[in-house]
Amino acid sequence: MKNELIHEVWLDPEPDGQMHPGLCIAGPMGNDFRALLKPGAAKAAELTGHSHFDVMTKYWNIQGWGEYKAEYPQDHAPYPDEWAAIQRTFLDGRN
Repeated sequence: MKNELIHEVWLDPEPDGQMHPGLCIAGPMGNDFRALLKPGAAKAAELTGHSHFDVMTKYWNIQGWGEYKAEYPQDHAPYPDEWAAIQRTFLDGRN
């Protein structure tokens, strides 16, 4: 079974008022990314995927950026069991 991880789509305010989109893994593995967000940032959506390629394909689709092309063969590799366990432990602790 492939590990489906939850990812968060964030909108980060720019000085010109535009909202810059960004994507990170939900839970503790996304903490460094979320620490960089400016005040006023907002989580816009969540999506799931079983690999970097799977998630980025969905992300590019919702952004309207066209077809996502993987840079590296490992982008298609399923997420490791360890990552799924970290996220599951975090999510179970929230409930």
